[in-house]
Amino acid sequence: MAIDTKSITQLITEFRALQAKDAITPESLGYILQRLADLLATAGTSETIEQLQKLLTSLKTNGAFLTNIKQGQADRNHIYAIIDSVDVTNGEKRQSSGLFIQQATTERAGAMRAQQVTDLNTARNNINGKILPAIDTLEKAIATLQGILGIGDGKTITNVINTAQISCDVANGNLHIKGASKLTSAGYVPYLFRLTRKRNQFHEKERNDSNRHKKYCPISKGWHLYGSCYAVKIERDTLLFSRNGRAELHRPSEDYSPQPQALVCVHTNSKGHKSIGWGRSTIVLNNLENAKNQKKMRMIRLRFAVGFAKKMTPGKSAITPANLVSSLAEFSLVFDPNTQQWSFSK
Repeated sequence: MAIDTKSITQLITEFRALQAKDAITPESLGYILQRLADLLATAGTSETIEQLQKLLTSLKTNGAFLTNIKQGQADRNHIYAIIDSVDVTNGEKRQSSGLFIQQATTERAGAMRAQQVTDLNTARNNINGKILPAIDTLEKAIATLQGILGIGDGKTITNVINTAQISCDVANGNLHIKGASKLTSAGYVPYLFRLTRKRNQFHEKERNDSNRHKKYCPISKGWHLYGSCYAVKIERDTLLFSRNGRAELHRPSEDYSPQPQALVCVHTNSKGHKSIGWGRSTIVLNNLENAKNQKKMRMIRLRFAVGFAKKMTPGKSAITPANLVSSLAEFSLVFDPNTQQWSFSK
């Protein structure tokens, strides 16, 4: 560490200039010596000098200090930088430029490329311009359907179908369908089914080597459609039946009736026996087992069911219970041999 000796030098110069007798006194000499002692006290030790020397050597070895860094030239894939520094040995200022951050890859992090920004902007525009509006439209449609069906938020399509449970009640001789209003409001229509045995004719497109000589398909037993979407209709919750003949149930009817007699057509043969057609079967109303009095009738119970589906005009496709969006509500048509009247029952 350097010592400032200017004041001491000036005192020594003045001391030498003294010529008068008794001018030099112990006090004046002691003052100069005390100043010298004070300066020596501020000087560093040899250990301090050694540490300073090591620091200086280290600075010279490292070369330069970073003073500034800023964005360099523009590039589509990399980031360049301009770096300012100062040489610690001579104070010389330096400036350099070069690659600072490489582009990102699937293997390492890095700078986003210009093409990636273009792709993200395109994705954002597609989301904002197409996907989000489509989602909004879908949400509104779902909300509308939920409102029609009277369900809360968070219900799925499966829940909607499963909640479309309907049932049949008989009141004042008429058939009432409970739970039908939500379905009719949603645009669905009722279909009437009978539990019968039937066998359809083969269509040309169904023929192959194994059935080329056959005229009819195999017999099936189950719930089969009776008529078409025009066979029945709902007024409030009352089920009405078309008054068209059996061969005209594929056409809209001008007259619908709630009476059970609209569902059957009784035929009388030459022997006076009464019967009705039921799929592939013919059901005789007379009790033929009573040899003495075959005019006596027997009780008959016919099974029907109602279900709802979207409206499909006749001939478009076959309607089965698989097309329904509701449960099947079953009821029976009963013939009373005593009154010889038809009525609805459960």
